[in-house]
Amino acid sequence: MRVKGFLLDVEGVLVADKRYAPVEGAVDFIRQVRSAGYPLRLITNNTTDDRPTLLEKLARAGFDFTLEELHTCTAAAVNRLRELGARRCLVLGNEALRRIVADAGFEPANASDVDAVVVGLDRELTYAKLQTACEAVGSHQAALLALHHNRLYTDADGNVAPSVGAIAAAIEYVTQVDATVVGKPSPLYFQQALDDIGVSPADVLVVSDDPFSDLAGAKRMGMQTAFVLSGKYHDDAVTESITPAERPDVTIPGIGELLTLHKLEL
Repeated sequence: MRVKGFLLDVEGVLVADKRYAPVEGAVDFIRQVRSAGYPLRLITNNTTDDRPTLLEKLARAGFDFTLEELHTCTAAAVNRLRELGARRCLVLGNEALRRIVADAGFEPANASDVDAVVVGLDRELTYAKLQTACEAVGSHQAALLALHHNRLYTDADGNVAPSVGAIAAAIEYVTQVDATVVGKPSPLYFQQALDDIGVSPADVLVVSDDPFSDLAGAKRMGMQTAFVLSGKYHDDAVTESITPAERPDVTIPGIGELLTLHKLEL
């Protein structure tokens, strides 16, 4: 494989899960990529941490990244809310996500008469919250924004858990309104990251533990893809249900193996 730039998922690729323990070989991989002078961006669908907190967690895991290298779905959501001219927002997510929305100048409101519903990971989701979100979209025509549409993630205990896509899908099913996905695999999200590193899609390698969302979306945009088994999936058989044209180019145990098993040229 010959590449000129990298787009790297975080959880499942650089760190194993929400505990942020580094994946074996990941720190060394980043060092070698930097030493070779290749640009990179972290592409994360994390909806529960702001950018400084993410950098702090990665630093504790042994990584050294800058804010400019961190491309988040929360920043993409803020941009989309501004484009919509939204003012009041119903936020399904944790306190950090509500704070991100508020700090950007929007008014978080626990009511249905809002301009937009922002769907992140809400571990305290209740039936009442879900009902309010459905009323906002179905009865008040609020815009429905999903920070991403992933089905599952690996939680801090290492267990598989429902992700943002499961919550968004419930609202979509009730209201018959499709959410606008602002994180991966949104083409706009990917294009912004590509513009940041200034590399054409064909020369970029996307590394992720999600072949259904991240990597299939990257393939549709003409990027090279690597599926790692160090995150939510541990068996490459899961890719058999994916359309052949959208399957990963390579499947590896972890990101460190890109340099050994597949002799990635840097």
